[in-house]
Amino acid sequence: MQKLDELPINQLVPDPIVAREFCVTLMTLWRWTRDAELGFPPAVKIRGKNFRARAEIEAFKDRLLKGGLRERYDSRVAQSF
Repeated sequence: MQKLDELPINQLVPDPIVAREFCVTLMTLWRWTRDAELGFPPAVKIRGKNFRARAEIEAFKDRLLKGGLRERYDSRVAQSF
């Protein structure tokens, strides 16, 4: 099975590959999809299987990374006062 970063940016990625990329279960992807505040990319259902746009997955990962770095910076600034 391919890795997410080996696929073209404009490709739809099946949920099992997305789940493996985030080290989560398919059930977790289902929960993330229903959490509007999280902003996880919506699924596209094709013949009963869920796919997600790779570009949207990459944007989601960037938001997570930036949010985590921001939280870490904010906590360090708060500790310095």
